[in-house]
Amino acid sequence: MKRAAYLLITGMIGILLLSGCGGKNSASSHEHGLDSEKYETTSSITVMPKFLSVYTDNTQASYASVGEIEDILKDLKCYCGCMDNGKLHDSLHRCFIAEKNDDGVKWTDHGAQCGTCLSELQDAKRMNDEGKSMDEIRDFIDNKYKGTTPQV
Repeated sequence: MKRAAYLLITGMIGILLLSGCGGKNSASSHEHGLDSEKYETTSSITVMPKFLSVYTDNTQASYASVGEIEDILKDLKCYCGCMDNGKLHDSLHRCFIAEKNDDGVKWTDHGAQCGTCLSELQDAKRMNDEGKSMDEIRDFIDNKYKGTTPQV
């Protein structure tokens, strides 16, 4: 009897803990296009947009690293499909920053919605931190993600 009660209580605690993970959005699926993206302008690259508050800590940390490797991101192709058929984006950089000017940084949540964009960003950041060259980073990204673009 005690064993059954223990298992029941342990199971209920497990369910409660797991349900706490469900409040934040994941990047497992998303749609492409102006209508599916949220935008927010902040005063600088170091001020994160408020829309990130609904995403995981990992996604928030990834966005915080964008400013460190902006030039690298501008030189990388995104393989999530957002660059295909003349769509919105011209590089991986555009998956996170829609526009940057004297008024500040206009962020987009496209990258937060997309596992491919986040994974490419994280790979680029890691390789940059390891001292890899732009060519090495680009070649790695192209080889790892080429052919993974979803068919839409």
